[in-house]
Amino acid sequence: MRLLEAIVEANQRAVAGGTKANLNTPEFSDALPLVALTCIDPRLNRLVPEMLGVPEEQFIWLRNAGNIITGPLSSTLRSLALACAVKGGKEIALIGHTDCLVCKTTVMKLTDGFRALGVDRAKLPENLNEYFGLFASERQNVIRGAEIVRQSPLIGANVPVHGLVMDVQTGKLEWLVNGYQILGVTAPSFVEAVRQTAFETVKQTAAEALDLVAAKLPEFKLGEMKFPEFKIGETTIDPNKWLSQLQSITAAKSEPQPAEGVQPPATEPERKFDQTRKYRVIGADQKVYGPIDGSKILEWVADGRIDWQTASQIDGSGEWKPLSAWAEGPKPPTIPLPSPIHPAPRLQKIRRH
Repeated sequence: MRLLEAIVEANQRAVAGGTKANLNTPEFSDALPLVALTCIDPRLNRLVPEMLGVPEEQFIWLRNAGNIITGPLSSTLRSLALACAVKGGKEIALIGHTDCLVCKTTVMKLTDGFRALGVDRAKLPENLNEYFGLFASERQNVIRGAEIVRQSPLIGANVPVHGLVMDVQTGKLEWLVNGYQILGVTAPSFVEAVRQTAFETVKQTAAEALDLVAAKLPEFKLGEMKFPEFKIGETTIDPNKWLSQLQSITAAKSEPQPAEGVQPPATEPERKFDQTRKYRVIGADQKVYGPIDGSKILEWVADGRIDWQTASQIDGSGEWKPLSAWAEGPKPPTIPLPSPIHPAPRLQKIRRH
């Protein structure tokens, strides 16, 4: 039995018996100390590391808000790498928890919280969702974080990287990512990781530029918009191609700009939007999310995570449209025009000689 297998087993026994987890530490001396990244939630203070059964002297505990990892070369990855290289950590465990307040925080709530602290919105990053790493699922956040750590050139291929979620009420662990199953995966070099990080930064900058272009588009009929075609399962977009297509659409429109400050009724798309369907949307990170219930889509719009211009498709269809296009009613059938009437040929009198 390996370290994390023994930890999970001891944890289940402790939860069932209402006691602290008990681990035979000498048996796993070759796999300790354990490096763990958790959230800053104070409810974890009484649970970690007691519900893991690991003694404090063999437990390297790192914490940040939401146990979020933003990239393979981020400051959190630097700390994890030093915990292994300097402090001798043998295995890494990313431990999320249920009822995470970061997960429940919307952009609006975050803005209000900073305003209460005297921080004006204009002083904050443009994309709060991206900068603070807000997420919608504790489990998906852990899985994504473990994947980033595994792909980091700062973490050795022989260091297991696990992902778990802890119940803050009982201390019970749910093992999501088994690091023993993906040992030996070769990570990219540091130079390649820097290049990839730079590419992600450029892509995010292009996405933000796209938002600015979209905000300045002249008024047009949504039914006339053309979006790039995507194959089902694609998760990324070439932002340069997308931007060039939007610019061509802008150049093709000659209608006058709407009066400044005049906005369409905010409740109109919401009133017509079909909440019973499932949708796929392209997020600000240029990844496809879904299928998602229509009611959840409306929540994301209200939170500012997406808007009515977000590219979307009804689940099962291959057509991408702005979200508001799915709120439009059916168009009236067109009436074919009759064929044009050609003038009768002119008759000429034949002269007889």
